[in-house]
Amino acid sequence: MGTLHFIPARPDTIPAPLSLLGSVQAGFPSPAEEELIDTLSLDQYLIPRPAATYLVQINGDSMTGAGIMPGDIAIVERGRVVRDGDVIVAEVDGAWTMKLLEKQGKRFRLLPANDRYQPIEPGEEMKISGVVVGVVRKY
Repeated sequence: MGTLHFIPARPDTIPAPLSLLGSVQAGFPSPAEEELIDTLSLDQYLIPRPAATYLVQINGDSMTGAGIMPGDIAIVERGRVVRDGDVIVAEVDGAWTMKLLEKQGKRFRLLPANDRYQPIEPGEEMKISGVVVGVVRKY
């Protein structure tokens, strides 16, 4: 299942907004245009609520089908309304995990995004810590 390493969010670590130079076509090539559109603070873009946000480093491969890979840093926000299909961080029967939330009436299941793993059904207790709102990957 892997281990979650909690990393405190530090929204003051990028000293200045970065230049946003336009967009790039991800499909067929288009003529290149570079113009300064605006500046963008990655802190504000990725972490709009710093006091309610924390980071976790991903270990394990149970969420690869959702695009969350080992070594990624997940941005998790507390206090969000949790919806069916959200990727959440939860403590289930004393162990921490990140999975897709599936609501079945008043019951919940946690689904992996990798067929090698089984869904988790809480036995005693499940505490949802937060909803994953972004993932950062360094190449």
